[in-house]
Amino acid sequence: MASPGIEALCLEIRNILLARRRHLAEEIGRHPRPITACDVHFNRLLEERALLSEEIDRFDQFVAGSAVLTEQTKERIRSSGENVVCP
Repeated sequence: MASPGIEALCLEIRNILLARRRHLAEEIGRHPRPITACDVHFNRLLEERALLSEEIDRFDQFVAGSAVLTEQTKERIRSSGENVVCP
């Protein structure tokens, strides 16, 4: 059985990653239309959003493969936070 501390830590990590991705999605949405391949700031935001999405996927795979966490705990962690659909 997993320690409540492990679940809380996993939830906190995932929520921090999701919050940062949400913030980036909002910033991208407010950003003026870029000139294709010329807007360094906009391209950096897109790159960071993609990297965060990959990091969240890796974290979810780590949680899914854990031998310490119960299936119920894994599901609570996986479904935590508000997922932002990023194009």
